[in-house]
Amino acid sequence: MTNGIEPFYEILGSKIQEVREGKKMTQSQLGLSLTPPSTRASIANIENGKQRVLVHTLMQFARTMGVSVQSLLPPAEEDSRPASPRDVELELKRKLKLPPPQLKKLVGAARQSNSTSKKRA
Repeated sequence: MTNGIEPFYEILGSKIQEVREGKKMTQSQLGLSLTPPSTRASIANIENGKQRVLVHTLMQFARTMGVSVQSLLPPAEEDSRPASPRDVELELKRKLKLPPPQLKKLVGAARQSNSTSKKRA
């Protein structure tokens, strides 16, 4: 969240990326589905929270990926709530670009460490 753009756009970008990857789409394919078309670099900037998204573009993303606009939006309270283990996992995946087995191992170790510290409290 050090890039100067509101946390909302980082969360939105992560959700767009998650859905796009789930649909087995490339950033280029998603960009070309927009009117006017957008570049792969622009989609990457949106997914990384470095670029804001216009409402009509958000609607096109949702339509292209076959999801509701609401499913791409972060809940209003998400800006102030602590990160869930799933949020942490998604952020690690996005930032570190680890292979799935290595990511799973890292997340498992973090969860184990978290449950151990909760037992002490």
